[in-house]
Amino acid sequence: MDLKKQKIRLNKAIAQSGLVSRRNADVLIKAGQVKVNGKLVTQYSFYVLPSDDIKVNGRTINLCDFKYLLFYKPRGYITTKQDEKNRKTVYDLLPSQVSVLKYAGRLDRDSEGLLIFSNDGDFLNIAGSPSSKIKKVYLVTLEKNITNVESEAIKLKMLNGIYLDGRLCKATSVKYIKDKKLSVLEIVLEEGHNRQIRRMLQIIGFTASKLKRTQIGGFKLGNLRPGEHKEITKEEAYETLRSKKGDSF
Repeated sequence: MDLKKQKIRLNKAIAQSGLVSRRNADVLIKAGQVKVNGKLVTQYSFYVLPSDDIKVNGRTINLCDFKYLLFYKPRGYITTKQDEKNRKTVYDLLPSQVSVLKYAGRLDRDSEGLLIFSNDGDFLNIAGSPSSKIKKVYLVTLEKNITNVESEAIKLKMLNGIYLDGRLCKATSVKYIKDKKLSVLEIVLEEGHNRQIRRMLQIIGFTASKLKRTQIGGFKLGNLRPGEHKEITKEEAYETLRSKKGDSF
């Protein structure tokens, strides 16, 4: 076996473990918080083998291949690994072998839809950072039916922006979908602040009774049902994230 092919940079190895992103791994290494086989290493470009003993702040990390999952979060689940109130979390629905994965695109308890999981910190930074301007599509059912005039007013205010916690938040696009019994908005964001859509609507005077994220970048829910997940390849992950086609898996 060619050992050279097995070697990877220390910062990549730490990111690959799912502990932190590669950028944050650099910070930990330079701060003298990483040891390899018992010796302090401060060079992020230091190369390691899968058999090496790597400790970050005294915690041993395990090297593993990058994994990428698309997951349909159902309503009623918290997007976190552990909850102090002992509520159901998304990790209760995932196989134990992928419990090391972290998520991009948090959804609140009452919302449902697409989440992306991975142990690739660089990928998660792209998928989850507002600065990446990755489009996220939501279907929002309003608590009461609205008129065309009201829908135009909502659209105008959300596109122009509403202040949340002192920050101007905007939607990229708002489309009114009229149903016989329900009023649904398709809202696209390129940012993602805490409960942004619900809070923006509340300020305008409307309440979202249901919120479902259907797309992140080029990824769509496709045929996934609530609680189901699908693994994709690294190539699919990076290519589709920024895809304008919106390929469905």
